[in-house]
Amino acid sequence: MNSYQRALEIMSATPTVLKTVVASIPAESIDRPPAAGAWSAKQVLTHLLHVETAVIGERIRLMLAEENPQFQAVSPSVAPEDPQATLEAWLSARAANLHFLRTLTPTQLERTGRHPKYGTISVREHLVEWAYHDLDHLRQILATVQADIYPDIGVFRALYPPPA
Repeated sequence: MNSYQRALEIMSATPTVLKTVVASIPAESIDRPPAAGAWSAKQVLTHLLHVETAVIGERIRLMLAEENPQFQAVSPSVAPEDPQATLEAWLSARAANLHFLRTLTPTQLERTGRHPKYGTISVREHLVEWAYHDLDHLRQILATVQADIYPDIGVFRALYPPPA
C-alpha cells in the first residue's frame, strides 16, 4: 500500500474514532484542557473543522487549478459554539473531501504548491500530512479523556505520565 492509499485509509477511519471519543467526553470536560498549555477537545474540534473546510482541501484544489501556487497564511479557527454542531459540520466536510481525494490521479498527486514556511510541497505530501494531522489531534482529544480518569488510577499513576 502506498502512502496516498494509507493516508486515505487513516482519514476514512478518523470519523468513527472521533465520534466515539467525543461521545465519551462529559459536557463539563469538553472545554477543559487536559494540561496547562494544551488544547481542550472543543478547541481541537474547532481546529479540525477549520483545516477541513478552509486549509488543506482548499490548498490541494488550488494546486490542481494553478501551477505551483503560493499559499496564503492561515487565518484563526472559528466554529460553532456547540461542539456537537462542530463535529457534525466536520463529518460532513470530511465525507465530501474523501470523495474528492479518491478521484485524484497519480499526475495530480505530484502537483505542487509553495507553503509560506516550508517551501514546495506536493499534493501527495500534503495529503499524507493531513492524515498525520488527524492522528495528532486524535491524540490531543484522547488526552482530555485521560485527564478525566487519571486522578482515579491511584498508585498506577507511577506507570503513566500525566495527560498532556
